[in-house]
Formats: sequence, C-alpha cells, structure tokens
Amino acid sequence: MLDLRQLRDQLDAFEAHETDRMDRRRAQEERAEALLGTCHEHWQEVRTAVDSAQPRRLVAQMQEPPAAAHAAPERPSPITVVATDGSQIYPDRHVEPPFFLLNVSQVAFQYGTREEARLDTTPQLHFREDVDARFDARVETITTELVSALRDELELEKLLEGATAARVSGRPLVALADGTLIRWMVRGMDREALENELLARYTEHLDGFRRKGLALASYVSLPASTEVVNLLRFVGGDLEASPPDIGHEGPTTPPLDGLLDRHVLDMVLDDGERSAVFGSASHVQGEYPTGTEIAFFYVKVPGPAEGELGRVEVPRWVADDSGLLDRVHATVLRECEKGEGYPLALSEAHERAVVRASERDAFFRLMERRLRRAGLGPIGSRKRHSKQRPRV
Repeated sequence: MLDLRQLRDQLDAFEAHETDRMDRRRAQEERAEALLGTCHEHWQEVRTAVDSAQPRRLVAQMQEPPAAAHAAPERPSPITVVATDGSQIYPDRHVEPPFFLLNVSQVAFQYGTREEARLDTTPQLHFREDVDARFDARVETITTELVSALRDELELEKLLEGATAARVSGRPLVALADGTLIRWMVRGMDREALENELLARYTEHLDGFRRKGLALASYVSLPASTEVVNLLRFVGGDLEASPPDIGHEGPTTPPLDGLLDRHVLDMVLDDGERSAVFGSASHVQGEYPTGTEIAFFYVKVPGPAEGELGRVEVPRWVADDSGLLDRVHATVLRECEKGEGYPLALSEAHERAVVRASERDAFFRLMERRLRRAGLGPIGSRKRHSKQRPRV
C-alpha cells in the first residue's frame, strides 16, 4: 500500500526542484540557440571538425544546415500504411518450467480506398529448448534483454511480412515501426557471439525493406536523444574534443547537460515542419548493411499542450530519396493527426499487441491446468501463490 500522506513534504521538495530545473533550462536554451545559429552558418566546417576530432560522445552527423526546417508536403492518396507492435510476458523465476511469450500485431490500412483494414495478432510461446535451437551461440540464461531483442526482431520480421502482403502495385506505401531502429542495446548483453547473431538477423530483415523497395520508418514519442545537443556542445567546447575555430562569441555557460534534442529543435520548427536530416554516429551501425544505416529527423506534431517533437528514423536509402522522405514526413504527420498526437496505425498495433494483466492471469491459469492434467504439477512458487492471496 502507498501512504500518500507521507509523500506530501517530499512532493514539496520535488516541486521546488522542478522550478529550479526549468529556470536552468531557459538559460540552457538561450545558449543552445546561439550555438545552433553558429553551427548552422558554418555547418560544413563543423562537420569537417567533427570528423577529424572523432569525439567519444555520439554527435549528430550533418548532411545539411542543422537549423533547416522543411514544410509538410501533401500525403499521397491512396496510400498503404502498415505497422506492427509487440509485447511480452518475461520469464519469471517463480515459475517452472521457464518460458516467455511474445505477442506481435500487424495492422494495414489502405487509405483513400474502401478496402478493409488488416488487423492480426500472432502469439508465440518460447521455452528453453526452443531458444537453444534458434542460435548457434550458447544461451546461458534467458534474460529480459534477450526476450526484448527477440521481440524487436519479430516485430520487424512481421512488419516486412505485412508490408509485402499489403503492397498494391502502383500504390505508395509506408511501413511504421515503434521505437528506435538502432540496435545499440544489443551490444550491452556482454555475450558477443549471441549479440552478433541477433544483429545479423535484425539487419537482414532491415535490408529486406531496401531490396523490396518498401519505405520503412520508425517513430519515437517523447525522445530522449542528445546527438544534436552533443553537436552544439562540440561547437561550444564542452566536449573533450577541441572545438572548431569558427569564431563563436555566444555565452559559455551554463553547460548543456540535461538538455535534449527536442528542446533545441522545438525552437526552430513550426507545427507540421520537420528538421534537417541527421545521421547517427552509433558504433553499432558499422555492422549494418550498406544503405541501411539509420538517419533521423524531428517532426513537430500539433496537438494539445503545444504538441510534441517526435523523432522519426529511416534507413539511409530512404533518407537519400527526397520523394520517399517527403512521403514518410507527410504520412507520419497525418497519422499523428488521426491518432491525436501519436500515429494511429502504431496506436492500433499497440492496442492489439499489449497483453493485459487479466489476459496474463488467464494464460497462467490455462498453462497450470494443462500441466496438472499432464501430471506435471503446479508451475508457481509458494511466494508467487502467496502474493496472489493477501491474508491481511
């Protein structure tokens, strides 16, 4: 139980902290705006300096002036929009035998036609022997990180499959994924052979979109990325690398720690506009097939409370095609308008993929009945059963 009375004084302290933080952010934004103006004016010299210095922080790679703003084009019609999302039941150490479940949805809308939407969901139950058979590398334990990586892989596989099935000759298409396409988190598992297999399989699906000419994009809501901020920190001399000699005369304080890309680009974008396209310097992209390295831009989505800046990621081959880039921009913006601030297709995919608490409990009851019927006994620990039946 949560005693809210005991939290009142702590909430007062939190309120004071937030007030101080917002005052500091306003000063940070003033400095960031000045640095962005300098970087915009000298962007090619800055790009050369970044390439030479190779800072350890992830610094956004520029292909155009960083303060550029691009108006929203018209979305083509008819158009096919496909999306997937996934959820999972993670392994539970209080349940024997160990297993996990992945639940991935597929949705496809044929806008501008009377064709019916496609709405599918695929659950997959996995257990130890099944996982071992999927990898050449040895799987010592089934961790939450591994399950998440397998869910992401299945989402992209089903998105490619769904886009291929929904494609109509001569009709433009956009395939939308939820979250980042950059597999940086896979490299944190400390199991190199397993990580290599996961990356190879994910990027094979990623390259499948290129081979089939299916425009792929992902949407990140309320992004916490700092690659553009790190670019400004480089210009301002805040990183360990030497800043470029371009005569910046703006303020030298405060530090930009805690400032996010969306805070900076919100100052230059109007509703519906997208930012410049940036490249990601994430080292894991060295293992991506040529042309599938991930670029990104920000789009200002109108909505309540001033809307938000969403991050849109696309493979390099999409970013390099102005027609496809415009199609993705227009489609994401229109989807967000339909979905009241978040892409409608992704919202529908999420609703179909999520495993709710009642469904999880029903699944565990079904599994326990099946195991008991087979003479295999209960699957939950005493602690788990005790937590389900509070006595006081």
